[in-house]
Amino acid sequence: MRETGNFSPGRREIFSALPILIVCSDAVQRDKTVEIVQRVGLQSVNCSSLTDARALVERQSFQCVLCNDDLPDCNLRTALRVLASSTGGIPVIVISHLADWDAYLRALSAGAFDYIVCPPEPIETERILRLALGQNPAPRRSSRTAA
Repeated sequence: MRETGNFSPGRREIFSALPILIVCSDAVQRDKTVEIVQRVGLQSVNCSSLTDARALVERQSFQCVLCNDDLPDCNLRTALRVLASSTGGIPVIVISHLADWDAYLRALSAGAFDYIVCPPEPIETERILRLALGQNPAPRRSSRTAA
């Protein structure tokens, strides 16, 4: 049995106050990721490009970002840099079809919180989400978002 963190009812309420942003251009991968996020008891807002993600983070706060490594309008390094700066540094988790150690290390060195290989394994994805949310207990608003 894997340890997945403490999500007691009181703690879950704190985490479920803000949604997770899912930035993914692959509809099947996005649907599987949304399903896992909902299984954890969280809401998500979904988009398919960095351009759309930027518009969303200007209007709304998120507690975590799940970002595909193959977006149509940028490379992964740019996506991680833009998302980290526009969200106030909340965790950004990369979701990828590449089960490659080098790709994993490149994502982490570019600023990713962690890396999930698709199709996402529900238990591992839950564990990573819980770690990311536990590391970010007080979600921050984007510096460009009005209070």
